[in-house]
Amino acid sequence: MILSLGDDSYITWSELESRTGAVVKREAGDAPVTDFSLLVLSNVSYASLPEGVRDGLRDYLEQGGAMLITGGKQSYGSGGYGGTELADLLPLRPSRDDWLPHPFGPTLILQPGHPILKGIEIPAMAFFNEVELNIGGVEIARYSRARRLPHPLIAERSANAGTILAVALDLTLTGEWKDRGRFAQNCVAYLLQQSRIVPPQKRSNLHRGVVSTCCVT
Repeated sequence: MILSLGDDSYITWSELESRTGAVVKREAGDAPVTDFSLLVLSNVSYASLPEGVRDGLRDYLEQGGAMLITGGKQSYGSGGYGGTELADLLPLRPSRDDWLPHPFGPTLILQPGHPILKGIEIPAMAFFNEVELNIGGVEIARYSRARRLPHPLIAERSANAGTILAVALDLTLTGEWKDRGRFAQNCVAYLLQQSRIVPPQKRSNLHRGVVSTCCVT
């Protein structure tokens, strides 16, 4: 299962569910966060996260969970992430109100062979959170413009046994980016592969000693 919180309108979930067999939930309900193979936070403030998600993030990653974080006015420092446990875990570290205006500038790709960039061209960008690369974060792409400091746009970090992919862009504001949908699906598919969370049904079968011939993500 995938738990998606916030404005995820940049992802066509029906296509992804068909391709992967994943089930997307918009609310955790009574399920612990460790029931979800992937957690997606799309421009969502820290205060609005369910308590079980906020309090369970470190344990979730210790068990091999995967997370996708995207930017916007309600994300990173502007979303209250600064000084929280989430800020310590992210590959892109927020410390202040960081949703700032920028002129359009080219995107410099630092890891062209990364799976999330397969078949992707990233144009000049302007809408992003001005965050810093955290200790342990591996930069994948950055905003680069003459006479301006470069800023990381996409970075990845292994946190305990888990994986966090952070995108400083508000993907809902990149509608003219023709590869946006493919990029989003690449990110989700990659993180599902990285996740070590055993789905609840399969976990139950394992506890009963049942060997299943199908795999549900």
